[in-house]
Formats: sequence, structure tokens, C-alpha cells
Amino acid sequence: MQVHQFHPTATFGDATSDQMLSLQRMLREMGCESEIFVERVPLHFEGRTRPIADYSRFSAPGNVLLLHYSLGYAAPVLEWARQVPDRKVLVYHNITPHHFFAGVNAVYMEAAQAGREQLGELARLVDAGWGDSPYNCRELAAHDMPHIGVLPIIFDQRRYDVRPDRRVLKEWGEGVNVLFVGRVSPNKRIEDLLLTFYYLKRHAGMDARLLLVGSWTGMEPYLAYLQALVQRLDLPDVIFAGHISAAALTATYRCASVYLSMSEHEGFGVPLLESMYFDVPIVAYRAGAVPETLGESGILIREKDYAAVAELVGLLIEDDPLRSQVVSRQRERLAHFQPEAVRPKLAQLLREIGVEV
Repeated sequence: MQVHQFHPTATFGDATSDQMLSLQRMLREMGCESEIFVERVPLHFEGRTRPIADYSRFSAPGNVLLLHYSLGYAAPVLEWARQVPDRKVLVYHNITPHHFFAGVNAVYMEAAQAGREQLGELARLVDAGWGDSPYNCRELAAHDMPHIGVLPIIFDQRRYDVRPDRRVLKEWGEGVNVLFVGRVSPNKRIEDLLLTFYYLKRHAGMDARLLLVGSWTGMEPYLAYLQALVQRLDLPDVIFAGHISAAALTATYRCASVYLSMSEHEGFGVPLLESMYFDVPIVAYRAGAVPETLGESGILIREKDYAAVAELVGLLIEDDPLRSQVVSRQRERLAHFQPEAVRPKLAQLLREIGVEV
């Protein structure tokens, strides 16, 4: 049996790319032939992906092609997907609503709007639609996607079996660190993190850092706004770390005291799983797929009362029994995303479209 995958791009550290690699490993372990195809093979992915032009050598009506979808397909890719005879499944990772990019990046705004509009056309093209969260599946249902099912993100802890960056451990290893990992993008509402941090410093009186890890490429106007807010609030302990290596990311999680998210749109939230793995207690705003990813773990907040959230963060840092209780529930929750937990779900979804593995 051949079950192949496609996404326009592949990048190490990107959630969609990591999921493709995890699925490929799982499918091969299940006895399937499985390759990953992209529009153009990046230099760092040579040998792990194939160009879309090669797909004709593999294509057959009995195959399954997983079309990963996280922004939208260019017209030539959409036409290619129409032409290949394979059974097709849309794997939906969600698209950030376009209104978040208004006044920040017009290209992203148009691409996000077009990508969502394209879902209706894809619904007529595929045999099934899988979302990596129930939240994503509800969006698929709104576009009349056939045979909808949940295929969770696979958490492969082997990705974090790297030596932590010593420089990061030395620089941030002492003291209190509030962490957020994610693209510097308006939907992440990093200004709400800054305002909460302000109350933590000024009113709760806590000596702490705010570590913001994630790329801001294409979001420079939003970054400039955030930096101006940092200056206005006089918060010298805010660090915009940018995109960092796996070794530096591992070290940063080891240094973190609390993971705080005020994001207003998440299709899943992989950093929540990473925080669970590194025993970092989570405080997160109830939005998008966040409640589904956390389950009964972490601490969900329903209102953005900055002072109250700051007090909660401080309590998690100082109250060892509470912290231990939260971390324990997070460890239990993480088990739902381990490969051995996801594998039977993948097998069941394949059986539902007539594939026995």
C-alpha cells in the first residue's frame, strides 16, 4: 500500500513539516510505502522530500495522497491535485483568519482569505478531510468536507533529544522566566503578554523575564508596535529571541518557569505539548483549539484580566504543590499525543476510506 504526502514547502521546526515526517515514519512502520512531496525541495530537506514533478512515477488510483493544507494552494498545484487519480485526503492544519493581518501584511491577508475560500473547492476534490483538532474539523464541516475525522499531532520526543545550548542555559538559567513560543503575529496577541508581564513586574513585584521565541519575518510592522509598547511600559526584561535552533529551544524550555499564551487563534498549539514534555506549567487563553489540546490539563483563562492573570502566573511560580499538580495533569495529557496513541487513530481513519493497514 502506498500512502504519500504533499505540502508546498518543508522546513525543520515547522509544525506541519514535523507532522509529515512523523506520519511518514508511522506509515512505514505500518507497512506502507510513503514519500513526501513538495513544490521545490529545500536544500536542508534533500533526501527527505521529493519534487512534485516526480509524483507521476508513484501515482496510481489505488494510492492515498495526503494533502496537507495550512495556507492555500497556487493554481498549478490545485490543477495537479485535480489531475492525479489517487484517493485524496485533505489534512487541515488551519489558516489564520485574514482579518488579523490587516494593516500588517497585505500579502498574508490576501493569501489567508484565498486559502479559506479554497476549502469549498477542495471539498469536491477529496475523499476525506482530517483535522488535527476537533476545532479544525468543525471548520471542515462548515465547508461540506466529506468523511471528516480527527488525526492529532504526533508528539515525537526524539526531536528534543539534543544537547541544550549551554549559552542559553547560562544566560537564562537563573531566575524566573515566563515563556511564549510562536510566530510574532497579530493573532498571537503578544501585546496581551506584555501587559500581563507589566502587572507581574510592577504590581506582583516579581523579578522575571519574558522570553518570546519565534520568527517575525513578514510581520515587521507588528514587531515595531510591540517594541514601542515595551519601551512605553519600561520593560527591559522582554527578550525577542527570534527563530532559534533546536538546541536553543530545548535549553529555553528547561529555563522556563511558566508558559503563558494569550493567543486568540490556534488550530492546535504544538508549544503546549512541548511545555507538557518539559514540565512547564501552562496558563493559556481559551481560544481556538487550545481547550481541546490541553484537555483537563494546564490552566485555562476565559477573560483577559491582566492583573488577575499576572497573579495566577505568580502563584504557579511560588506555590510548589499547585505547580506539581498542574505538571502532573499535563504529563497525563501528553500521553494522548504519543505515537502509540495516534497510530490506531490513523489506522482507523485509513480503514474508513477503504485502506487496510
